[in-house]
Amino acid sequence: MAADTTQLEGLRILVAEDEGLIALELETVLQGFGCEVIGPVSRVAEVLREAQRGNLDGALLDVNLRGEQIFAILPQLIALGLKIVITSGYDDATLFPPDFRSLPRLAKPFDERALRAMCEVAFRR
Repeated sequence: MAADTTQLEGLRILVAEDEGLIALELETVLQGFGCEVIGPVSRVAEVLREAQRGNLDGALLDVNLRGEQIFAILPQLIALGLKIVITSGYDDATLFPPDFRSLPRLAKPFDERALRAMCEVAFRR
């Protein structure tokens, strides 16, 4: 039986992940949900460029991209109205700057069900 893709079908999701296998897995799983994947990108500057281009329904952002943290550009992304889910190997919110602790967060490694549930909530149309 095919998975129900209706809630996520057609969503344009930016993936920012510098770990090749994780990026590939995310891309495959999101496509399985019916999403169009933008990226994956592996640098903070690329995240900002894609977000400024617009036409995104959401973004899955790794905290640390090639040694740069995503927190520096989060205010700009939020100002653009981008719906964000932070992905991190650290599940402890206190490791994040206080302004960003309330953002939806998915700890790595994640499973497909958790990813789907998070996307359905965070990227709801």
